[in-house]
Amino acid sequence: MKVGSLALAAVALCASAVGCGIGSALATDFCVELTATEFNRRAERRGDDNACAGSLSSNTRAKARDRARDNASNAIASQCLRNVTSGIGQRACSRVNLVANTSANSAWANSPPRPKPGADNVRYIGQGTGSAAGIHLCVVAHDMRLRTHNVVDGHCPHDGRLLPHRTFATARAWSRCAVICRTP
Repeated sequence: MKVGSLALAAVALCASAVGCGIGSALATDFCVELTATEFNRRAERRGDDNACAGSLSSNTRAKARDRARDNASNAIASQCLRNVTSGIGQRACSRVNLVANTSANSAWANSPPRPKPGADNVRYIGQGTGSAAGIHLCVVAHDMRLRTHNVVDGHCPHDGRLLPHRTFATARAWSRCAVICRTP
């Protein structure tokens, strides 16, 4: 094997984050959900969508679920920013053997850290204010339920086999505050 080929093979092996320890600085960050004993607030909201059945451009279930998650996250976000203190954040991170991330980096706006424990949706909301200055916060949303039903609707296209109908979807989700923590 030539030296050039060997060097190329080494670069290819080290390109993975595991191979040489190269990876995103955000790879060790997590959104740690606050428990009810740490911050006893959560928001529950619903989301709706409807479309004519058989419409290829509409996924009513996914849209209703996304709206419920967004509505619940928006409902709790301002409370998180105002009321989660740095002490609460530090305790939440230490509970899972991490430390609060107080860096000036706010790259999480485009790609929030993974939730710990798992959630259905995570959104970075910014740095806390007042007594939580420097603590980066996010909200985590959990799906509760999704219901659909169909109603005959003469305004929907009729393919000749079934009566034209519209599908309605209603989803519910709840959200809690979370702190961005990193490995020590």
